[in-house]
Amino acid sequence: MKTVFCNIPWKEVHINADGTYHTCGAQTNKISGTLEAEIYNVHTMTIPEWINSQHQITARNKKLQGQSEALCAMCYHEESLGSSSKRVKENLKSRISVDRFDADYQSSPDYPLFKFSTENQGRTDNLSPESYHISLGNECNLACRMCGPTASSRIAVELIQQKAYSGPARMNWTENENSWNHVVDYICRTDNLRFVHLIGGEPLMNPRFENLIDRLLAANKTNIYLGFTTNGTIFNEALMHKLNAFRHVDVGVSIECWGRLNDYVRRGSGTQTVLDNIDLYLKHRKEAHVYVTLRAVPSALTVHTLDELYRWCITRRLDVMTNILVEPEYQQIRHLPLDIKARLLEQYASWEHSVPLPGTSDPRDPNRFREHIDNEIMAIIKALEQPSDPEQTGILYAKLADWGWFEDSEIQKYFFID
Repeated sequence: MKTVFCNIPWKEVHINADGTYHTCGAQTNKISGTLEAEIYNVHTMTIPEWINSQHQITARNKKLQGQSEALCAMCYHEESLGSSSKRVKENLKSRISVDRFDADYQSSPDYPLFKFSTENQGRTDNLSPESYHISLGNECNLACRMCGPTASSRIAVELIQQKAYSGPARMNWTENENSWNHVVDYICRTDNLRFVHLIGGEPLMNPRFENLIDRLLAANKTNIYLGFTTNGTIFNEALMHKLNAFRHVDVGVSIECWGRLNDYVRRGSGTQTVLDNIDLYLKHRKEAHVYVTLRAVPSALTVHTLDELYRWCITRRLDVMTNILVEPEYQQIRHLPLDIKARLLEQYASWEHSVPLPGTSDPRDPNRFREHIDNEIMAIIKALEQPSDPEQTGILYAKLADWGWFEDSEIQKYFFID
């Protein structure tokens, strides 16, 4: 069970940009766009109803029975490479570690929750989960190459124009006042509230972001961990001062790699602007209060200069939290050609590893930023050593050509050997 168990179906509520509920943000969203979306949606189902819905009952039973799920492929993939997955990080909140799983599971303060579900066919008596992971909408000013229409309105518009997508350009469940008030009021009434994490799209483009902050402040829900993930193109000084009221704030800034290559991956972004905004966020960093983390999705597109970005992070003692790319499959690191991977293996072999800090490793401890970066370097090396699929490699290079990447010699050099 230790290789698949995850506490998220008991501890967290996830809401997508279109208002559909979702077991976990690290899973591929298989509800939006289906008939289930009309059922499992904040517009038609309350949070307590979702918690003990058949969907969540099934999710909990699979965890308890040690059944692996295709939806959890991202975590399984990251763990196979030695990277720290969301599953591992979330289980630590229940004091369950990978190395001591059996003992930790039995002694976990959340064990009564798991035991109740075991004895009640997957149902739970915990109708006030401590964690919320919420997408405020798909409005976004970028069109990143690994992203899709459900997380970027800009991509949605492009695909609609190409007749490659028939869904809505904008998804924003928060515009429905009844749904918004139900969710926010429920969060504010949660006595044991500990975590609220906001995503998009670009959440700082959404006025509901600050509205939620104001309502949490009014409800005196400040003794929590409040996090958000931004693409780094926006910096709001006044908002940062307002966030100081919360016990712990985590600002995650998404950037993929170093130099012009990042501009090609994160279309619409200016890499230097994002780096400058990270420095602005770092001015607000305070030990055990306001953290700043760099969020990257290592892929076949970005691995070429990602190590340079990590070196920049080291100069600023900036922690890194990654999710190694699983989808779209053709962008996985392993599908680069053999000669390119050989060159990259030589490049990453020159990485100078740090001396590990004493004590137990913790993927959420920002003081261990060097350890986290070193682990990601090793995970990338493992990914480069995996066998490629020639069909996926062909898809990758066809996409690069279609995007016009080979027309720029500075970008082309990363994908061909002279």
